[in-house]
Amino acid sequence: MGVRPRGLHQSAFARPTVRASRCELVIRRAERIRPAFRRISQADSQTLAHFRGLTPVFTGYNLYQVCKGFGLCASTMELSANLDEVISARLEKQNHLFVRRWRKMTAGIPRRFLFTPPPLLGEVGHEINGVIVNSDTCTYQERINLIYASGLADWLDEKIKMGGDVRIVEIGGGYGALCHWFKQAYPAASYTIIDLPESLLFARLYISLTRPDLVTVAGLAEAPHGVRFVPNYMAEQLNERFDLVINTLSMSEMSEYQIKRYVDLMKRVWLTDRGVFFEQNHDHRACGLQCAEEVLKLEFPEHISVSSRRRPRNGSPNIWALGPIRLKPKRLGRALMTRLISKLRVRLRNFYRFSSTRAAQ
Repeated sequence: MGVRPRGLHQSAFARPTVRASRCELVIRRAERIRPAFRRISQADSQTLAHFRGLTPVFTGYNLYQVCKGFGLCASTMELSANLDEVISARLEKQNHLFVRRWRKMTAGIPRRFLFTPPPLLGEVGHEINGVIVNSDTCTYQERINLIYASGLADWLDEKIKMGGDVRIVEIGGGYGALCHWFKQAYPAASYTIIDLPESLLFARLYISLTRPDLVTVAGLAEAPHGVRFVPNYMAEQLNERFDLVINTLSMSEMSEYQIKRYVDLMKRVWLTDRGVFFEQNHDHRACGLQCAEEVLKLEFPEHISVSSRRRPRNGSPNIWALGPIRLKPKRLGRALMTRLISKLRVRLRNFYRFSSTRAAQ
């Protein structure tokens, strides 16, 4: 059933001196955000109630059209009286692919490591076992699966057990979805998001409205066990240590210069000898952009490629560090193994049945 719940300081990260074509790509991304930024900044109740309909600029998927969002301008979305019925009809036609994908992705995954979008701000999808499932649910579930399977999840639990806190910084937090999950799974975490100022409006609105219990601050002031939002042009002023640095997809959009500036910050300030950097990015060299993995290989002495039972759809996942990486990757859970054995038995049964029929002929 389709769910439609109630719903300027100059720095290296502002305007790097790189080839004009690269700058144009960065500018075009900002221009895609600005129309949605202008609309959401009005903060009227109707717009906020349909907040998630304005986020395809971050995810690449238009939830209300139930299709890929490239080429569609969510900022011109019309909030018609029958919008709920229209979305429900589209979900019934086009969302079942993601329901099937989600069921496979979550087999054997503990409940704590399920991405559960809150039924607020116009989230839509099929409700399965209390989880609203859509394309974005699958995208973020893949990232959480990688964090779980790599051993990062247990590593964070151990750090909290020993020190009572973990410090996480995410470079490019989108509309705040991954941060939302982290603060559910790790309430003791102190979380920082670095992004374009326009993007931070989305992230802070999403976190503040869905988790009003959390302390949120903007700028360099600390928010122990809360969430802090830092504009990208202030990144170089963030002179603190972090246990975990995260980047997903946005380094694919950066120039090599920008990537190396973030790496320099990690090396000099952010990462302790025991801190790690988790990233998942596509190889975009074919369209004139970067392969972040190739740049990072030359910068970090320690590296592991994160393995997954399914080939990731959203880029190549890696963990980087300045010192030895001491993680214990997860093995396949019993539920998943049982499912795989069952599938193998069915295939073997069908194979032998087919072979017997051919022999009889």
